[in-house]
Amino acid sequence: MTAHAPAGDFARDGEFPGGDGAPRPLRVSSVITSLTSGGAEILVTNLNGAFAARGAAGTVVAFCDAPTLGNSPEMEAELAGQIAESGCRFESMQLTRRRGLLRGALALRRHLAAARPDVVHVHTVRAVAMMAFTGFAGPVVFTYHNSRLSFPPGLFAAVDRVVHHYVAISNDTAAMYRRLSRRPYTLIQNAPSARYKAKAPRVAARRPGNVLSVGAVSDQKNYPLLIETARILRDRATEAMPPPVLRVAGGGEGLEDLRAQVRTLGLEGVVEFLGERRDVPDLIARSDLFLNTSHYEGFSVAILEAMAMAMPVVATDVAGNRGLVRPAQNGLLCAPDKPQALAAAIMRLMQDNSLYRQFSAGALATSREYTIENAAARHLELYASLLRLRAPQKD
Repeated sequence: MTAHAPAGDFARDGEFPGGDGAPRPLRVSSVITSLTSGGAEILVTNLNGAFAARGAAGTVVAFCDAPTLGNSPEMEAELAGQIAESGCRFESMQLTRRRGLLRGALALRRHLAAARPDVVHVHTVRAVAMMAFTGFAGPVVFTYHNSRLSFPPGLFAAVDRVVHHYVAISNDTAAMYRRLSRRPYTLIQNAPSARYKAKAPRVAARRPGNVLSVGAVSDQKNYPLLIETARILRDRATEAMPPPVLRVAGGGEGLEDLRAQVRTLGLEGVVEFLGERRDVPDLIARSDLFLNTSHYEGFSVAILEAMAMAMPVVATDVAGNRGLVRPAQNGLLCAPDKPQALAAAIMRLMQDNSLYRQFSAGALATSREYTIENAAARHLELYASLLRLRAPQKD
């Protein structure tokens, strides 16, 4: 089931009728694991900024400080600064790495008592379990940010007891909700920050070109496939056509292992693992092509950011990439177990200026279908419709 009811005047400009009938800012608490450079966390940061621009009062609540989970404190500080600058708040519950259920529920309960949100939007399944013990009486919304579950499907029966409404970030996640949940959902696809915006399509790739990937080091991102693709590119290179440089912006516990693999294969200068970076817009501006080698995706914010900067995309043909990366329009899809195909696709776009210009224009056009302002408005409409359903009925 999907929700299509418009908000009407109920949440216009992010406002909500208070107990005395006078409008006040709609209060939303968004719960994440940690404030870091992942797609979900970037999306939540950007959404809350857009909520504030429409008059709502947003608080981003993290279970843990970034260093607790091995994430960058500098990135946490930058994102927290963006949240504060937008007029929203950031709060860490300062849980340990284990994020214990009872301790987390108590910390979340303290937040709810102080912030008194109208709606709680959770972005991690562990927060759903914690919400069950808080006594919160308002609507709970849940966004699952991937097309592959990290928990047993049968747990949806328990999740449904806490969550009133789901947000689907893609057709793949919508299909998952239809199959496994009995609660309604609304499709609100991810969107890039307004900071990512090219004025015009690109003309051609430089030589040797720069290929960029963005994402934390994890099994999902499948960076060994990227390394093997780089090895093929190096082996096929000629003096007239040197291999492009493949750069990866993203941190994680396996980062040094990947760097060691690059050294073992003699790929220094062809593959660079940059670690977690705060200058991703500049990296995209200095790159020619975006590469995604994931086993699966949700609805990649990183790909959307690259497209908003008019960058063509080469990606694995997996759930979450299909539909966003559109062959013959903005990029090329390749089988996830075929590094030869990925290497060939990269070189095709590097060498064919006409195709590169076509896909650059297509990427820019695709990105305009997904704006953070529209995504925020859709979320506020959803929150308003849920609050309207729970409001006392007048005689």
